[in-house]
Amino acid sequence: MEDKPLHIVTGASGGIGQALTERLAKQGYRVLMACRNPEKSEPILTRIRKRSGNPEISLLPLDLGSLDSIARFAAELKARGQRIDVLLNNAGTMNGTFGLTADGFEQTVGVNCVGTAALTLALLPLMHPGSRIVNTLSCTYRIGRVDDRLLEPDPERYARFRAYGTSKLALLLFSLELRERVARQGIGVFAADPGIVDTNMITMHRWFDPIADLLFRPLIKTPEQGAETALQLACGKLPVSGNGLYWRNGKARRISDSVVNHPCRKHLWKQILQLTTRAIPETETYFRSLKY
Repeated sequence: MEDKPLHIVTGASGGIGQALTERLAKQGYRVLMACRNPEKSEPILTRIRKRSGNPEISLLPLDLGSLDSIARFAAELKARGQRIDVLLNNAGTMNGTFGLTADGFEQTVGVNCVGTAALTLALLPLMHPGSRIVNTLSCTYRIGRVDDRLLEPDPERYARFRAYGTSKLALLLFSLELRERVARQGIGVFAADPGIVDTNMITMHRWFDPIADLLFRPLIKTPEQGAETALQLACGKLPVSGNGLYWRNGKARRISDSVVNHPCRKHLWKQILQLTTRAIPETETYFRSLKY
């Protein structure tokens, strides 16, 4: 039995995720880095341990593009009897070209929404009253389009920014529904918008990248600045109350009624829950036990 509560950071080997991990480590928290590439992440883990003086930083492989990988990750933590204090769903992708996940979803939606949501559902039984889930969102959700065909890949209509915005809108809809369903368990659900941050995700892989790096990157947030709101939500440093789900620059932001009452919100929830329970059957048992 792992008695000491845990903070989990997905995508912890770079950008905002690395900044979150190091900041949490320096504050003395026990942190698990959930990363797709363990070989790349090991030197970063070593460096964070050294900089923070905190030996309780660990690493576990996790590929959010694979429900099998998510199932293995959750099973390992359950086998340890691990209690989870905070899940920071930071990992994300924005692909320049169309591609599929291991389970056949378009990669951006598959990782940013389906994988993140499935991981969250799989880990809920390890949480307790006072646990927190912080999902990384983006203002680009406003250009997203979610309908009944969201999980059906369409290579002919793929566009990088639209796919990213759609994945973030879908994650926001999931967050809204999740918050209602776990409220009686005392589990907090939040969404943090880091703003425009200097990470590899904004690289376009085009001829003008060097010019943009010179003129644009100095004006946007560092990963440490982008991590600040999520960090404060994770550590309980913001005065959360009422309907404060979506946060940017340390302040709660209003979500439009059209998003809150989106016609596909519950349909998306059912789709993701079905996908998760196929890969991790005990998830269904947990949700049946909820008083909602």
